[in-house]
Amino acid sequence: MEKFKSVLASSTWFSALPAYLQEALFAQVRLKQLKAGQQLHAKGEEGVGFYGVCEGRLRVVSVGVDGKEMLFALLGPGTWFGEISMFDDLPRTHDNFCETRCTIAVIQKKAFKALLATYPELYPHFARLLCIRVRSAFQFIDSSAGLSLKHQLVKRLLMLTTSYGQHMPKHSAITLTLSQESLAQMINSSRQTVNQLLGELQDEGLVKRHYGKITVPHPDELFSRYQFI
Repeated sequence: MEKFKSVLASSTWFSALPAYLQEALFAQVRLKQLKAGQQLHAKGEEGVGFYGVCEGRLRVVSVGVDGKEMLFALLGPGTWFGEISMFDDLPRTHDNFCETRCTIAVIQKKAFKALLATYPELYPHFARLLCIRVRSAFQFIDSSAGLSLKHQLVKRLLMLTTSYGQHMPKHSAITLTLSQESLAQMINSSRQTVNQLLGELQDEGLVKRHYGKITVPHPDELFSRYQFI
């Protein structure tokens, strides 16, 4: 567990917690190993824990009535998630699969509830994490309503490279294992259109295309060029 503490604390949300609350959460963590393709939880299942990604990457997806998978999010190292079901006691809202071999930090629901009872000062911190989710949801709505496809695409790339607001845009390169088809699904467009838009961004020096991967050389530069999130 010790070797993953710095990764789990890299989230802007977690790093803002007082040191004693960080240690209280770490003390309840149990590590779970999952293989590539393995499911962490399914839509409709009972929420049994609060999670942090130690290593690997997970896909949050929803399957439509037509059977097609819609990619909702990619969760990388340092991302915390799963808190909603811990508070409302309702089932999971999406399917969650491991895109690669993953190590997941798990705080079981019983332990989570006990932490809140012992440290009620955790509530405003979790309220802030929930607000991050709400803002991300509003960004999805805004982008589909008023932004150009190119701006929608940039917004998705920024959201993916920052784990949906839990990390600040970095100067160092981030490579996403992400197909153009998946990006097209996220902005309700076609792969051909996404390929064209990525070509424009590549000409601007903001992305690099590879087979099945997209590299953002300097996410902070992409953010500063398109400051709309």
